[in-house]
Amino acid sequence: MSNFQPIGSFAKVRRGASPRPINNPDFFGGDVGWVRISDVTQRNNKFLKNTQQYLSPLGESRSLRVDAGDLIMSICATVGKPMIVDIPACIHDGFVQIYDIQNVDVEYLYYLLQFKEKDFEKRGQPGTQVNLNTTIVENEIVFIPALLQQQRIAKILGTVDNLIGETQALIEKYTSVKQGMMSDLFTRGIDLSGTPETNGSYGQLRPSFTETPELYQKTELGCVPKDWEINAIEDILNRIIDYRGKTPTKTDSGVPLITAKNVRFGYIDPEPREFIASSDYDSWMTRGIPSQGDVLFTTEAPLANVAQIETEDKVAFAQRMIILQTNTACDSTFLKYLLMSENFRRAIFSRGSGSTVEGVKQSEFKKVKVCLPKSNEEQIQIVQMIDSLTNKIVNEESAISKYKEIKKGLMQDLLTGKVRVN
Repeated sequence: MSNFQPIGSFAKVRRGASPRPINNPDFFGGDVGWVRISDVTQRNNKFLKNTQQYLSPLGESRSLRVDAGDLIMSICATVGKPMIVDIPACIHDGFVQIYDIQNVDVEYLYYLLQFKEKDFEKRGQPGTQVNLNTTIVENEIVFIPALLQQQRIAKILGTVDNLIGETQALIEKYTSVKQGMMSDLFTRGIDLSGTPETNGSYGQLRPSFTETPELYQKTELGCVPKDWEINAIEDILNRIIDYRGKTPTKTDSGVPLITAKNVRFGYIDPEPREFIASSDYDSWMTRGIPSQGDVLFTTEAPLANVAQIETEDKVAFAQRMIILQTNTACDSTFLKYLLMSENFRRAIFSRGSGSTVEGVKQSEFKKVKVCLPKSNEEQIQIVQMIDSLTNKIVNEESAISKYKEIKKGLMQDLLTGKVRVN
């Protein structure tokens, strides 16, 4: 028998079912998980341990029940996302259950389906949402070696998955710590009074207002350290460079063009890669030439993403963002983190406008009040503390990228028969 077989030759496939009408509250509120597309698009785990919604016994009776250990896969909108169910659950009609599996390891089949995701996307039936049917799944040809080899391959890929999961958990931990740290740093700051010899908390977070109210002042922005001051954004800027409202002629190569699509929350994503001609740079950049360290702020679609220019190379700018150059009152990296803080984001979104795309006018942005240390040294100390955690997150994200590339190569070798496992 050939090692390449259709899924339907060793397993059965059936489609899930959704209780109708879907808005009937009597179908929900029980103990049985109801697996919907959002449950697989918002996570990358092999095992499904919980769901966003749960069905009542009545809802369960009108859906398709699956049990712990069963293999399912999404077939609607987001197609080809497999999961092994780890709880009693029912599946939405946007899923199929692959069951009655003969002589094939379930975890091996899980990785096969994951490997075949792009193929399933291509085979999807067009419509308002791309979708598969049970026949397409049954007819998909996959590589099926001996059972012992399947189990060894699944173990190898599972080891890499575990590394990815452990690294992701570290990222989530560091991210949570960073959020808490930023909240503290932008309300309490760092105590630099006296000297390390005379002040036991020198270089650390100031004690809270409750502990030491004498170190704080009451302001329109709440209780803040006494040696901090409140300014409108425009008061800590030397210049705002604004290329909004202009659309450059794009080329296949030349000077990189940064638009709002590239500005993420804390960094510049090189994708999508767009360019303007080198010969057009001088005539295009007449509103101002940004410098390394300048802060980018998106004013709409999306609102309030923040990044910093980290290169000395020529870069062109356009579309839905402004470029902020600080004056001596504010360190530029401190400004980046300040604009990412919870208090500032709350203030900026309260000024957002627009019925379909939320945005903020430059005139409104400039008026937003912020609180910052008068001391540039304290600003830099705050930046260094946040940077230390940011760097840990970046390092772990780099590790995840490496593990994913390793897994991709292993899947290509092991799940096609190119490399045999003994």
